[in-house]
Order: sequence, then C-alpha cells, then structure tokens
Amino acid sequence: MKKIATTLIALLALSVCAFGAAGDLIVSPEGASVDKAITLTYTPLANQSWMKSQPVYIYTCVEFNSNGEWEKEKAGWSQCNIPAYKWILQDNGTLTYSISDIKSYFKLTDSELAQVTGLFVILKNDKFQTTDKYVKLVGKRGKSEKFNGTVKFSVTVPEGTQSVYVTGTFGPEGSDDFWKHCDPKHQLKKVSETKFEGTLTGVPENLDYLYVWGPRNDQTEFRLGHRPLGGRTSVNDIVDYWGDMTLSVTAPKGTREMYVSGTFNNWGFSRMMDGGNNSWTFHIAPAMLSGSETVEYKYYSKSDKSAAEKGKNRRATFEGFTTQYDEIKSW
Repeated sequence: MKKIATTLIALLALSVCAFGAAGDLIVSPEGASVDKAITLTYTPLANQSWMKSQPVYIYTCVEFNSNGEWEKEKAGWSQCNIPAYKWILQDNGTLTYSISDIKSYFKLTDSELAQVTGLFVILKNDKFQTTDKYVKLVGKRGKSEKFNGTVKFSVTVPEGTQSVYVTGTFGPEGSDDFWKHCDPKHQLKKVSETKFEGTLTGVPENLDYLYVWGPRNDQTEFRLGHRPLGGRTSVNDIVDYWGDMTLSVTAPKGTREMYVSGTFNNWGFSRMMDGGNNSWTFHIAPAMLSGSETVEYKYYSKSDKSAAEKGKNRRATFEGFTTQYDEIKSW
C-alpha cells in the first residue's frame, strides 16, 4: 500500500510538472535546447473557455542574445490561422504544440541559431489572444543561468527621457505591488542620454512588466501586450515611444494593405500594421503631433491619392494614451 501511495504521489507530481498551473506555458523536455525537438503545453485559465470550443493557433517569434525583442516571426499575424499552426486540445484540457527543429521551423542560419535564447508565444484566433508568453531555451553557448529573483534590466528609451521605472506583476492582483507606477524600489538609473539600467531583487520568475516614466496611465510605453520575463536574469529592451496615440481601423474584407495620411505625417503615406481580422493600426508618436492633440487624417488602400476612402477627412482629438477606433464599410 505504501508503495502504491508513493507511486500515486509521484504520478501526481509528474502531472503538475507536465501540465502546469492555469495560465502557464511550459516546454518539454525541461531545459529544452535550441537544437532538439520541443513540445509546448498551455493550461487555459478559467476565463479562456473559448480555447476548448474554438480552434487555437500559434503566433511565435524567437529571441536572440537575451535581448527581449521579438525576432524572426514564423508567420505574419493574419497568416497563421491555418492547420500548420493549430494547437492540439488534449483530453485533460491542455493545449500542445510541437516544434521538431527550431532551425528549420524559423529558417535560421547556423549563426542565427547560435544566438537563440528564447521563444515568444501568443495563442490566438480571430477574436481572442492570451498575454504574451516567453519560453527560455538553452542555446549552443551553454546552459542558461538559474533564476534566483535578481534581474538586471537594461532599456534604451527616446531622447529626453528623465526617469524610468519597471512596473508589473511584482505582487498578486490587488496588492500594492501589482502594476504600481513609479515605485522607488523599481527605478532604473540613467547611464546615458537614452540608456537606463538597474538590478532589481525579489523579482517573480514569471513577471509580466512594462516601462513607465511617470505616474499616469499615459506615461508608459506603448506595446501590444506586456513584456514576459520568463525566468531570465537579464533583459535588454527598447522603448520606441512613450504614450502613443493609436489609430485602429476595421477595413472591408479583401483589403491587402492600408495607409494613413494626415496632419501628423505632413499628408504623406504611412503604412499601417496588419492586426488580423481585417483590422489595421498606426501609432502616432507624441513628437509627430507638434504640440497639437487634434489631428485630421484619411485612410487609403494603397499609397496613392486615388485609393482614398470615401467622404471627408476624419478628425480626432487625443487625450493622453488613447485609441481612436474607425470603420471603413466600403472602398
């Protein structure tokens, strides 16, 4: 009986290790290498019941040299909703996705493969997506460092930035440390005009974080999703803009590309980012506004005046960190 009980406990421990807690993305084998086959396993949260009744696809990129940046996407955001990128729903409710060879999967050269240190993953379909996930991989350069709660943050920021803090899930939801802006314990030091660094202790291994420069919600970096730490002991990030104003437009089906022209780009043509599901976005940096928070603009299906949407120019007034949602019903 004692032997049976011991066996059951071992199997239970193995089950927890294999499937993880809700919201976890784990990789097997443990300590997975860049030159070996890997299997990703995701355990959906209670509010992600859609994952059990709808197809779930993977959007993924690799990380080079622990730089914290998304590189070498496998397929574009709107091109990955096909069977090759579909997760498999298991009987126990988890989702799995296997990659047999990182090098061929991402079409990497030998020199690029030697630089791979991690994998960024989003689970998605046309309507839903998870928070960004990060998987640490052991590269050809040797084993990764063991996580002990001490992390060196290094970030490049726009010129003129006077202060930088790290904010995120330093504590459980509802606590003072949960997404707290401008916490002195998480302030970084300025080492050059555009570089801030600092070593923080007591950092959760699965921290989700962002950089901020002030206490208001619009005094933060713009990102499509949080930054996942994923157990790294050092990160090198880049903040392109603080407090972006965002244009988001839904275009008619079949639209292959989108441009926007307005007072913020001297009525030139700026290409918009394909967000999938017929949606397109463009981020207006504060420097592009020239002190004005009211913009006039128009959408185009290609970079030519003849491809303009119907009707008069659009107008929008931004207040800090906001998004303007538009719709084009027909061209």
